[in-house]
Amino acid sequence: MYKQPLFHFLLLGLLLFLIFDLTATTRPAAGKTIVVDREKLLTHLQFRSKSFDTGQLETTLDTLSPEKRSALIESYVQEEALYRESLSFGLDVNDYVIRQRLIQKVEYLASAAQPQAQVNIEDFYEKNKDNYYIQPTLTFTHIFLNRENYESVESGKQAASTLLKEVVSEGVDLSGAMQFGDRFAFHKNYVGRTQDFVASHFGEGFARIVSEAETNNWFGPVESAYGFHLVLIRDNKEGRTPPLDEIIANVAYDSQQAASRRQTRNAINNIVQKYEVIVEF
Repeated sequence: MYKQPLFHFLLLGLLLFLIFDLTATTRPAAGKTIVVDREKLLTHLQFRSKSFDTGQLETTLDTLSPEKRSALIESYVQEEALYRESLSFGLDVNDYVIRQRLIQKVEYLASAAQPQAQVNIEDFYEKNKDNYYIQPTLTFTHIFLNRENYESVESGKQAASTLLKEVVSEGVDLSGAMQFGDRFAFHKNYVGRTQDFVASHFGEGFARIVSEAETNNWFGPVESAYGFHLVLIRDNKEGRTPPLDEIIANVAYDSQQAASRRQTRNAINNIVQKYEVIVEF
């Protein structure tokens, strides 16, 4: 058997297969060479550290210990190998996340390529005044009587009215109000709060009544979903649109951002117009 030519042929084939199998893992295939140089390591370090201070990164790279430099090279090689392997499998095709990242890059390039837009701050302010409107605000304290402590709404209102006379006669102020009433679910004092904020704690009806009340006089009872309130308004600021000179820094920034967005949209439209669109459905 061992002298048969067929046996010799099979044995030779097996030896060649084993030699190829042993050397395949140590010999890089054609087109699969990864070159590691200073520029590639700097770029890799950039994205790992999320820093784009080239000078600092160069110093960091130059001062790495041999162990850390070896680890950095290993990290780069692994990332590059996996990236290339993903491309070989076509994993970048029809991947919506990758598609969006590439779109974002082109949008960024389209934006960065534009010169700084010229803006007219006064004109922008006049056209966008409503965006800078400051809502009316209230500053007040209240004394709360929990409705659960009373047999009826009328008895609760009566108790609140009696307490109101006591509070007024004693000249109770904001700090003194802490000694009266029941514990409320939210705050005792409200400083510089909008009507919407007050409504979120007390209800729309309560917020409307206190926003129309006089300042520096106890009044009530005002009913809410929780019970009855005696209220002292300390400040009721009307809503207003501040003049340009008061908010010019904000308006300048907003106008520049709006102009930049407009330029970017125009640049993107110019890109889109390069393509012929055929709709078939």
